[in-house]
Amino acid sequence: MEEEFDELKSQNSFDIKALAFRALNYWYLFVITLGIAFVVTYFYNKRLERIYRIESLISIKEEQNPFFSSSMNLTFNWGGASDKVETIKTTLKSRAHNENVVRFLQSYIHYKVDGAYRLEDIHTNAPFVASLDEAYPQLINTPIKIVFKDEQNYTASINFTTSEAFSGLKYKQNEAVAIVPEGEVYTGDFVMNTEAKTPYFKFALTPRADIQIKIGQPYYVYLTSLNSEISKYRSIGVSLKVQGASMLVLSLTGPNRAILADYLNMTTEILTAKQLEEKNQFATNTLAFIDKMIVGVEDSLRKDEQKLKQYKQDNKVFNPTAKGEEVFAKLNQYSIEKNAYVLELEYYKLLENYLNKSTDYRSLPAPASSGIDDPNIVNNVSKIVGLSIRRAKLSETVKNDIFFKEIDQDIEATKRVLLENVKTARASTNIDIANVETRTARANAEFRKLPEEEQQLFNIERSYKISEASYTLLLEKKNEAGIVKAANVSDVKVIDSAKDLGQGSISPNTNKNYSVALFMGLLIPLGFVFIVTLLDNNINTPEDIKKLSNIPILGIVSRSRGETNLVAFERSKSSVAESFRGIRSSLQYIYKNLEKDKTKTVLITSSVSGEGKTFCSINIASVFSLTGKKTILVGLDLRKPKIFGDFGITNEIGVVNYLIGQKEMEEVIQHTKYDNLDVITSGPIPPNPSELLISQQLEEFIKELKLRYDYIVLDTPPLGLVSDALDLIAHADATIYMVRQDYSKKAMLNIINDKYKKGEVNNISFVFNDYRQKAKYGYGYGYGYGYGYGYGNYGNGYHEEERRSLLSRLTKPFKRK
Repeated sequence: MEEEFDELKSQNSFDIKALAFRALNYWYLFVITLGIAFVVTYFYNKRLERIYRIESLISIKEEQNPFFSSSMNLTFNWGGASDKVETIKTTLKSRAHNENVVRFLQSYIHYKVDGAYRLEDIHTNAPFVASLDEAYPQLINTPIKIVFKDEQNYTASINFTTSEAFSGLKYKQNEAVAIVPEGEVYTGDFVMNTEAKTPYFKFALTPRADIQIKIGQPYYVYLTSLNSEISKYRSIGVSLKVQGASMLVLSLTGPNRAILADYLNMTTEILTAKQLEEKNQFATNTLAFIDKMIVGVEDSLRKDEQKLKQYKQDNKVFNPTAKGEEVFAKLNQYSIEKNAYVLELEYYKLLENYLNKSTDYRSLPAPASSGIDDPNIVNNVSKIVGLSIRRAKLSETVKNDIFFKEIDQDIEATKRVLLENVKTARASTNIDIANVETRTARANAEFRKLPEEEQQLFNIERSYKISEASYTLLLEKKNEAGIVKAANVSDVKVIDSAKDLGQGSISPNTNKNYSVALFMGLLIPLGFVFIVTLLDNNINTPEDIKKLSNIPILGIVSRSRGETNLVAFERSKSSVAESFRGIRSSLQYIYKNLEKDKTKTVLITSSVSGEGKTFCSINIASVFSLTGKKTILVGLDLRKPKIFGDFGITNEIGVVNYLIGQKEMEEVIQHTKYDNLDVITSGPIPPNPSELLISQQLEEFIKELKLRYDYIVLDTPPLGLVSDALDLIAHADATIYMVRQDYSKKAMLNIINDKYKKGEVNNISFVFNDYRQKAKYGYGYGYGYGYGYGYGNYGNGYHEEERRSLLSRLTKPFKRK
């Protein structure tokens, strides 16, 4: 049972070594497929559009204002550095930001020329600039061909056969409209610097400085949609240069390096300006608030100044008394203090109304603009403005309200705290105003004791001084805010700007494509060889026989290139003849247990016709006769007789005639021209060959031959087709079972294996015929049988060279195996 399992396992195993050597035999197939793969890849790489990668480097850092102080609290910060970096990353990928950049650069206008395989974008190398009427519907996604007749006149044409539907776009409104062509081709003549208006476009071409127009060369204006350009650039790469650092690498990929560099630089420039604008928002709001208040104070100051001058001229009063000066100084001081408190109350009222009635707090003025330095109010105003700006920026990229929940809660909480701060501060300010009014009342009592003219002068001067002080305070705060705004710098700083330095392309990856070509060029023929090997049911090597059967191999016969089967006689020095001499020697080991003078018989059979059974029978008989022993070759294949043709004899009489009693032994034996070798052909084809071969006459026939000859060679029918040979094995001392390379099927050995296991056949051996020692199978067997092959140059001089024509050697790899 274990032996059967081992045999089955050996039959089902796949021979990797055989696959490798078979692949070597198909080397020409590998060369062809690799050549095709590399040629296809070469043209594929050449036709693919080159894609480049351009980068720039920026840093994100909170730049503190050098003029910032606690008394000039007009700037604010929110969040940390990482929060600022994340905000910048989000902004760079936002639609709003990229739309600003696309519109500024007019990235939707492309200038192209004919390339080897496609229209190539020449960007700023175009000799003209197209100025679009962005309120007019412009044809998009269809090239407008421009051909200059001279430097001032050009022809514009559009081919409408390239598509079935066409659309236009009003860039100002970003509104798409349908365009219906009036014909297959549109053509029109226009003049430079003059607006060209057609049903499909409306623009003016102006010459670009320092670039010469090539007369007659086709240029193309290609317009794309605003949304497609924005979507394309929103894929901008934004990554940290170093983890944890506030440096960002911006990158873009595309077919034109100059376009990519311009876009990266412009996106950074617009981002820098936007960041600075947001940073100045607090100062800008403060300046607007101060300017509004200055208008009223300036008018009061002008009126009080005129009134004071008029009073002094009319009443000739120029030098008030010392007592009046003292009282006036007190009243003036008290008025200035009260006015400052009133200004604070006005700010609190404005702030409270703004918080209660508005939802966008980005425009809140700074508390310092009204002289307020309460840290709670200053910090909370800064906080709520910062949160509002963050929310506004987030709304540019996020549309789902769920993302605003947390920040809205922070704004609402800050608002409630700020309203409480305002309520507390207003109460405190009212107390301060009451104290000032009490002191003012005491000073007024003293003031009423002064002369009436002096009182009137002091009242006018006091009003003037109050207006002057208010005006001075507002100018001071305005200057502070202006200084802070002027000194602010953007938190975005360019470290490396994007530049077109002729960077190499990142796509197509030619090395990768050639690697794929190499892989496919090897895989396809290897797959073919694998399938051929997998589906190959033929016996190809002696190792196959060893795996399939326990029956020993008696010998191996290489392919004969002779014109007849008489190799042992006609080409006695050939490797084939030597193979049969080796088989003769091996048979002697089988015969050693027989009596020395006893006639030896050998039966030769096979699985099917065509495996070299007759060829082997003739030559085994021939090599026995060459030893001087009387040898008879008997044709027992009664259904398909063959052995007579090579010896120049006929098949008119033979074994059949003897078995049916028509002829005597002497009459059926035919002598050949070779010494010690006689032949008995099968004779006429009988209607009952099987019955004749198991008859008593056959036994008598064999017995009589044994009395006459030293060696009897029986050429029998194929065992796999008829059972005749099995019946004849009983008459043989040794049985040779022929297996032909690339011809015999593996399954054909099952019959003889079964007979051998059951003990129905003995002294049986395989002869492997028609063997070609080649790389196809990878086995260079140098069996020690002296068969004259497998020794390379060491066999020179011992065997005849089998010469082939030059043509046959050149065409050998392409012949069907």
